[in-house]
Amino acid sequence: MTKKTPAELTIMKSLAFLAVVFQSAVLYVMNHRSPHPEEAIMLSIWFQFVKFSAPVFVFLVGFHISQLTEVISYSRYMSHKWKELIVPYITWSSIYFVFSHPHTFEAMKQLLLGEAAPHLWYVVMIIQFHILVVIFVPFFRWLEQKKYWKSFITISALIYISFITFISPIVQSESYIHYVDRTFLAYFFYFCLGGFAAYTLPTWRKFVIRAIPLNTFLFLSLFIFVGYELFTSQSIFSIDLTTITYLKPSMVLYVTSEIFLLYGLSITIVQTKSRLYTALRFISQYTYGAYIGHIFFLYVFAAIISTTMYSILQAVLLFSITTIVSVGVCYTIHATPLSLLFIGQVRQHRTLPISMVSKLKKGIPG
Repeated sequence: MTKKTPAELTIMKSLAFLAVVFQSAVLYVMNHRSPHPEEAIMLSIWFQFVKFSAPVFVFLVGFHISQLTEVISYSRYMSHKWKELIVPYITWSSIYFVFSHPHTFEAMKQLLLGEAAPHLWYVVMIIQFHILVVIFVPFFRWLEQKKYWKSFITISALIYISFITFISPIVQSESYIHYVDRTFLAYFFYFCLGGFAAYTLPTWRKFVIRAIPLNTFLFLSLFIFVGYELFTSQSIFSIDLTTITYLKPSMVLYVTSEIFLLYGLSITIVQTKSRLYTALRFISQYTYGAYIGHIFFLYVFAAIISTTMYSILQAVLLFSITTIVSVGVCYTIHATPLSLLFIGQVRQHRTLPISMVSKLKKGIPG
């Protein structure tokens, strides 16, 4: 089912993808290049700044699922998601298995848990929202009919913060229970926030723009606090960026604030119609395939980047090359039979200009 997508959502998707690639580049340099302490601190600050990708992707999925205003065929919907999400996931997991050489049982475990590569846990988590679409769609409609959205999002936020506070120590443990981080429950608030934005779109946009001054102050305050947590939890000579997890209360507040800022930034980019907008809109067509395959290209090109240059430059160069190549490869093969295997079905979303949305009586694009 093809729906018109608000133009700023395509921009947010591209920004989230770029954030993932930059995180991967920084992690590689931090783990394999032994940067000097002052460089490690700077890289950590950059990493923290772009640590928003997964919640933004979940927010976008919540928004798009809320646009399913017609009765859907569950079997057709899941068949489409199988081709769009799961087939490329299996393909790229198999490629990563070639380099890790897991035994059959270990390979199956990694496939089910999204462990074939560091970033594939996201696919395991996000597909759960699609599996539960038959529950979410009628529930969201009911919230809209009863005008309960504001109450629901407030209650959801309180429940989510309480839930994250409870599971945060568990997620950082080494037990199997820590896999709760790849269940839909661990990110359900961002999904609900996306649904709320879809159903109240004109009001949501006005609020996001008007809240920019206050939210900027809030974001900077939370940025400093989260950074303080990172640098005081360990020595600056042994910074572990994996401790910046989404699943702790401070990060929930930080990421939520950043989602609001990113939405406002995306609206601004759309309104400018600049080359940046054109580039981000182009990237948005290939984000999923480029996302699941970018680690492969990152490791390929990491070997040719000189270790003598500053670590920060290594990270920026690795990010740039990986982004260009991963998107370029997806663009090259998207019209070939290999498209289904490597990048899924590329859907051409019709974008809805901001000026048109303001004319709609309802908050959901048709």
